[in-house]
Amino acid sequence: MTDYVKRYPDGSRRSRAADHYRWLASIGSPLLLPELRAAGRLDLRFERIDGRHARPADLTLLAAHLGAVHATAYCRELRGARLGQPFHTAGGYVIPSFTCRRMDAVEREMRSGHVLDSTLTAGQAQRLLARADGPAAFYKDANLRNFLITPAGNPVTIDFDGLTLAPFGYDLAKLVVSLAMTYGPLPAELIAGALNGYNTAVAAQTAEVPDVTWDELMNWAEIHHILTSRYAADGRYPCRWNEGRPSTRLTGPPRWP
Repeated sequence: MTDYVKRYPDGSRRSRAADHYRWLASIGSPLLLPELRAAGRLDLRFERIDGRHARPADLTLLAAHLGAVHATAYCRELRGARLGQPFHTAGGYVIPSFTCRRMDAVEREMRSGHVLDSTLTAGQAQRLLARADGPAAFYKDANLRNFLITPAGNPVTIDFDGLTLAPFGYDLAKLVVSLAMTYGPLPAELIAGALNGYNTAVAAQTAEVPDVTWDELMNWAEIHHILTSRYAADGRYPCRWNEGRPSTRLTGPPRWP
């Protein structure tokens, strides 16, 4: 089987993606990554993985996986990180802050006309980002296309172009939104079960991180709606989050045994 080659428009983007990959590989989390076999001037060559992209039926599995990965990253390196500040890792790599670029991006997207029926104004969305506090996880764009589910049922993470600090639950919200924008509305009970699995996986490793609540998850989903609506407008997603956000209001699903 031939390797998969990811090409970049310039060397700086290639270098950032390689740095992201190396940091993710260094934290010793349950994250499954393809082997990075070579780095060229404008490309990265990875082991090719036999698998399919994520589907709604994979949400519970992937949510628990993300929770375990985020908790490991927190316990092993991100405990001292602050969401509003860049974080210098032990290996010398700098992870951008959560607010880096997102404040301007929210305002730009709200002005674009692509965002339909948001539950947040631009100002409310920016305040939500600015006030984010508490334990730090990371964001690596957990859209459904950035996971490959192998024939054995294992989730492999691919695509390392972007990485920032993020609150717990933010990457899970991106997965929920991208699934709904691809497959249509997801049952609230499915999302609640996934959130429970995420929180349970985090709690298995640390008591320092509070549960992500339903309202928090939906707030982050709304941020992703703002930031990804342009991709529905240009046809890359067939649905929009405002057409598929849960109509049922849940408040922090219980931790089931």
